[in-house]
Order: sequence, then C-alpha cells, then structure tokens
Amino acid sequence: ACGVGTFKETNGSGTCAHCAAGTYQNTTEASACMGCPSNTNSLMGSDDIADCICHIGFQGSDGAACSACGVGTFKETNGSGTCAHCAAGTYQNTTEASACMGCPSNTNSLMGSDDIADCIC
Repeated sequence: ACGVGTFKETNGSGTCAHCAAGTYQNTTEASACMGCPSNTNSLMGSDDIADCICHIGFQGSDGAACSACGVGTFKETNGSGTCAHCAAGTYQNTTEASACMGCPSNTNSLMGSDDIADCIC
C-alpha cells in the first residue's frame, strides 16, 4: 500500500509515486494527490495540507488559501504571515509584491505608500 505523500493510479502491482509539488496526500492507499489551496505550493511528497504554504507576495496561514498583498505592501518570503507596509522612502503600486521600490533621489514618502507620486521633496 502507498503511504502518505504518495499515490498509485491503478490497482495491482507497481510502485507508488510521490505527490508532485503543489499537491499533498494525507491518507494511505490513495489513487491521486490533492491540490494545494489557491496561491500556495508544497514540496514533492507532501503529506499534509499544512505543507501548502503561501507564495511570496501572498499572505495567510499554512494549509489555507492565501491572498495577494495589496498596493503599498509586500511579503518577501514563502510561508505563513502577513504582508508588511512599505517603509518610508519606498512605495509599491502593484499587488503580489515581494519588495517595495525606492523613491527617486531627494524625495521621500510615508510608510505604506502606493504610488511614485507619493514620493515628494
């Protein structure tokens, strides 16, 4: 029988395969693996939904669907957690960001700025 984190599509003899990245299987003797929630990923051979972690630029809890960081925020690592506001002197005008962009020379912005126009002298 196949163990957790693996599956076998057909009955009978044959080898069990590891669940592909982005999927998991938490039961034995499975014929398929289950997909991770939206905006998450897992390593090959994952055996629990909690192995599905948020992408960079997305926030949420391990094993649950993750939501995009909004403008003025970012998240630079995979995994659970929340998006952080852009620091003063930076901005981010797109969603799903992994970093904020620096204001042009001799300008500054407030924390959480979401447009280059927020960078003022």
